[in-house]
Amino acid sequence: MNNDYYNSFLECSERVISENKGPGSFCLKNADLPDFVKDNCKVERMKAALNRSIENLDEEFSRFEKKFSGKHNSVFWAVDYNDVFESLKKLFKFHKTKTVRLPNVNNSTVFRELGIKYFLRDEKIELSEDGDMQFFAVDLMFSDTGSLLLLNNTNKSLERLSNARTNVFFATIDRIVGCSDWADVYRQIVSYRTGCASQDYILFRGSQNCNNYLFIIDNQRSNLLRHKDLRQSMTCADCGRCKDVCPVFQTIGEEPYNNVFAGPVANITLPYLETFETYRHVAYACTLCGRCEEVCPLALPIRDMIVDSRQIMLNEGALEKDERKRLNALHKVLPNRKKMNGSRFLKRRLLMKYLSSEYRRSHHILPFSKESFNTMYKKKSENG
Repeated sequence: MNNDYYNSFLECSERVISENKGPGSFCLKNADLPDFVKDNCKVERMKAALNRSIENLDEEFSRFEKKFSGKHNSVFWAVDYNDVFESLKKLFKFHKTKTVRLPNVNNSTVFRELGIKYFLRDEKIELSEDGDMQFFAVDLMFSDTGSLLLLNNTNKSLERLSNARTNVFFATIDRIVGCSDWADVYRQIVSYRTGCASQDYILFRGSQNCNNYLFIIDNQRSNLLRHKDLRQSMTCADCGRCKDVCPVFQTIGEEPYNNVFAGPVANITLPYLETFETYRHVAYACTLCGRCEEVCPLALPIRDMIVDSRQIMLNEGALEKDERKRLNALHKVLPNRKKMNGSRFLKRRLLMKYLSSEYRRSHHILPFSKESFNTMYKKKSENG
């Protein structure tokens, strides 16, 4: 593991905890989930549609590109942000671009992931409400119609889209679904993120009055496709409900992650979107309490995916030799009821063998209780 990065994560977490930056209450901003979330049939159908699209990305994108591409619409496929930037430089040169309109950059994950503001600054492109070129973050792509879902956009935005000289759209490979009928349901899911009961949206297929360029970006997401048990994480709508109920995230916040992505789902995806070396520790920033699953509108099996991610990293040799040795030892001890019911003195001795000296020096190790949970449960059952 990158020890410097791991230590900075711990230091940042401890500072945030000591400063009590977290809200301290693990509850949703809205008392209830939207009505459609209570409709299990509708939720299951949308979940199935999203999963089907992720499982068949090649077919979905082939169908989408045929529908979207045309005389005024072009698709760029980008492996990572460097591909995006190289293509953008060529577009700037071709269209003699000096200014760009960049709406809602702080609310857009893809813009923050790409660091688009810094790129524009380095290229000496100025931001303007009447820019030579307009940038838009795509919330979903629909392969049945070749249309783009753009949330938080008004009629004025539609007018700008239709009459602008050049529009540039950015989407990641996980933002595609086969049927545009799900646009309204998806809008309701992500409305929690903005605190609005509803959001205006546009379904855009292009315009004869302007040039439209769509960047479809991988940026390591295909790493998740290699692992069948983790693919569902790509369907996350980033609504933010899980963050509001996660005791770990509410305690340490976003800062320790040092990334655009943070929270329960990031605990699954970050090691694959970045590298195991720098981010494998976030897979363990979870108590597996299950609160995230209770509020997830798509009922994603977040706990199971975190456990699967830990197992994958162990199988693929992402852990250091000492870490693997300790985990294997714990795997032998924890299922052993006789050892778990043993004296607290022996259990403490055993635990100290598995904890590194560095960890023992920097943490206060709580004592074991006089009686094991198993023993206390038996007594309680006997006493009725």
